[in-house]
Amino acid sequence: MDEFNRNTENQDSQHTTPFQTPVRGADEQPGGYHHTNTYEGSANNGTYTSTGGFGGGSTPPPNDGNGSSYEQWSGGGKPPKKPKKPKKPSQFPWKPVAAVVIVGALAFGGGMLAGNGGLPTLGGSSSGGYSYSNGEGSGTTDDSNATKVSIQDTAEDLGSYSEIYEKVSPSVVAVVVDEIQAGSESSGSGVIMSEDGYVITNNHVVEGGDKFTVILADSTSYDAQLIGTDEQTDLAVLKIEATGLTAAEFGNSDDVKVGDRAFAIGSPGGIEYQNSFTGGFISAINRDVTINDRVMSLIQTDTAINPGNSGGALINSAGQVIGITSSKLSASSMSGASIEGMGFAIPMNTTKEIVDELIAYGHVTGRPAIGISGYDIDESRASYFNLPQGVYVSSVDTASDAYAKGIQSGDIITGVNGSEITSMSEINEVKNELSAGDTITLTIYRDGATQDITITLIDEADLSGTTVSSDSNSSSDSGNYTNPYSGYGYSFP
Repeated sequence: MDEFNRNTENQDSQHTTPFQTPVRGADEQPGGYHHTNTYEGSANNGTYTSTGGFGGGSTPPPNDGNGSSYEQWSGGGKPPKKPKKPKKPSQFPWKPVAAVVIVGALAFGGGMLAGNGGLPTLGGSSSGGYSYSNGEGSGTTDDSNATKVSIQDTAEDLGSYSEIYEKVSPSVVAVVVDEIQAGSESSGSGVIMSEDGYVITNNHVVEGGDKFTVILADSTSYDAQLIGTDEQTDLAVLKIEATGLTAAEFGNSDDVKVGDRAFAIGSPGGIEYQNSFTGGFISAINRDVTINDRVMSLIQTDTAINPGNSGGALINSAGQVIGITSSKLSASSMSGASIEGMGFAIPMNTTKEIVDELIAYGHVTGRPAIGISGYDIDESRASYFNLPQGVYVSSVDTASDAYAKGIQSGDIITGVNGSEITSMSEINEVKNELSAGDTITLTIYRDGATQDITITLIDEADLSGTTVSSDSNSSSDSGNYTNPYSGYGYSFP
């Protein structure tokens, strides 16, 4: 999770057909073609020069040979004829005037679009990029009555979730972890759970660390003490010596529904991007995800979760933390597939139970454990090594009842409570339904024969951490066959 992951348009020239208004492309400038028309006999003997032109088009129109640099693109190759005078003074020439207006609107449509202008008047005023020349100089006249864009103040932006960010951001911190002996440093995120300095984060954020630093949203930093960790749920708790902190408000994750809005705040990419805010939706609930050979029931979201977000907050639309972001699904380096928008968070109701235990005891109490480590033997390996499918035992904790009852490295577990199993997850599924002090019966394959051994589950916190293992490069003392995994595997307490 914490590995950091970060046209010119070719527009073909198009021929503009009659009655087709040219459209300016993204790479073209307004007023692509200019025209000059001289109107004689106008007021002040001036000359009106149109500078609006057409914005766009790739081929200039043809010259009409009458002093105009192009032919009006309205309905053909000839300019409109001047309207004839009416025969009777009392009748107004509606039809010719309407024709001129229509032709003018089509001819100057592109200029109006490009220059926010209108039709020029013959009385000396201009609009939309038409300039006036009287032989002594030129300039653009101002039309105070021109239509302009009006920007209104927005009383309330219903599409903004800034209030959620403002509410939760002070409760989200960056966590810097130093491994002094290794000379390395990494970072993640955390959520303040109390005003007196308890901070929730992921186990994998702090795992292996020797020194921990918590950096608040206002950049204040504190040395932190590791209170407790739980590998199975990937949760951890830190403590800083501070008071008056802004604690997060936690929501009921059991109320979360697919389609709900969801947001995340954390430090993707490190301290440089601390308290980044992303948003999306709840994609699935109670999603079983296997991480480090442990099945976890998580909230799935398409909210962007990136390396460094681990331990941060997944938030609902009420500004409540409903989960602790922990992981994302991504394509392997050997795969060409691209996977986006599949992030996961530990539900807050699960987090509460674990965190309360970590603060009270430094670990989770009452969790049942067998006390052995091992490897899954799949069908192909079983066939190759001529072994049954099951779980190869690589080591046994000396404090466990499994060790006391004689289970040893090299054994293969093929059944639990009378049912066949082929993987560690199947053993854990049965075990996790029980409590410390309960018994469980394991079917063991050894020396070509099977036997049932009943053991008492131990509290995980009581495991010694000292194990008896087989030499991965030699034959097992008990089974006289070679470890098919050469020492690579997982543990399941």
